[in-house]
Amino acid sequence: MHRHGSLPSAFRVFRVDSTSPSFADTRTVTNSIDCLLSGQDPYTVRSFDFLNRVYNYPPLWLGLRYFGVTGRSTNLMAAIMAVSFIIALLLLFSVRSWLSAILVFLALISRPIMFAIERGNIDLVVFSLLVFGFFLVKRQREEIRTLGEAVLIVILVVLKLFPIAAVVVFIRNRRGLITSLAVAILSVAAFLITSGQKAVLILRNTPQERYFSYGAYPALAAIVVRLPAAIGRIVDDHHGIASVLSILVACLSVAVATTYRQRLYEFLPELDFDTSPGRIAISGLAIYLFSFVSGASYEYRLIFLLAPLAFLVDCIGRGERPRLLVPCVMLVLFLLTRSEHHRVPNELLDIAVFIGASAWLGTALIANITVTTARDTAAGSRPSRMTAIRVNTCQ
Repeated sequence: MHRHGSLPSAFRVFRVDSTSPSFADTRTVTNSIDCLLSGQDPYTVRSFDFLNRVYNYPPLWLGLRYFGVTGRSTNLMAAIMAVSFIIALLLLFSVRSWLSAILVFLALISRPIMFAIERGNIDLVVFSLLVFGFFLVKRQREEIRTLGEAVLIVILVVLKLFPIAAVVVFIRNRRGLITSLAVAILSVAAFLITSGQKAVLILRNTPQERYFSYGAYPALAAIVVRLPAAIGRIVDDHHGIASVLSILVACLSVAVATTYRQRLYEFLPELDFDTSPGRIAISGLAIYLFSFVSGASYEYRLIFLLAPLAFLVDCIGRGERPRLLVPCVMLVLFLLTRSEHHRVPNELLDIAVFIGASAWLGTALIANITVTTARDTAAGSRPSRMTAIRVNTCQ
């Protein structure tokens, strides 16, 4: 029992069951440092973790011990991560109406965002660095922005592998495909170099669970639960089936959206590859889609959907089409209705968001690759007049 007014009681208001002690994922780092300082390997030894978990983060986090971080630093470290996350949100969101303010407020008090804060998960750091990094790079000289963004993504991948999906921000034209591939290769190389032999253990120790998770596997498992038990066992034993099906669904949604592109843009603004909010939104969409296809990710990773939500809210604030409220409300509703119980309606909404995100991002990438624009012939990456118009209208 937790006494009235305690931190766990506060989190239960937002339907988040708090662990005791709090900040369980921060303790994954700090307790693993204690394990390492005792001469043991946190990747294989469970006794230092109060939930009996093995360490599954890159070794770079263990380097915090050189700054005096130990198990006693848990609460301070979790507080710093939460504050940096809040500052990133203040920088990212631009609210110009009461309706937008209400939607943003509802999204921020939703279970996935509160879950990330309650766990003290390092995704808060990755999200914050993503936001700060893109805004900082945009302030630099034009000729070094690509290099700055490449360095940012490499750093994020070294901290956690999944931000590698953000390399799609370089695909502003056909030449961007080469840049995107080069940064992806460099990021993987940096991850392998810094992780060394622990890379295999990082992947092996990372759980794939249905509960408190989202992704292809939980969604498919919730749907087949009404089918013969043998089918459910196949899905449970072979998570790759769900991933393959999700890729097929994504490809189909992109194909349909590309065919009816003008209809799509009646409800969704064209993604902007030339501004910081636009590139953050693209990165957030890519990370969400990558995590969905990978099988199962804990709900706290849905914080990256706040990036496209901020982009939508900004476009609504500029007085754009009222129909933009439809995806905005749908996204907020998706965040608010998350539950540890994977009911079919919730998973259908999960799939709908995945289809919409795939169509939105996929259509933009295909257009950049296949359509010759003024940006392809402009010197460097200087935005064209069409780009400037798009920035001002969120079309």
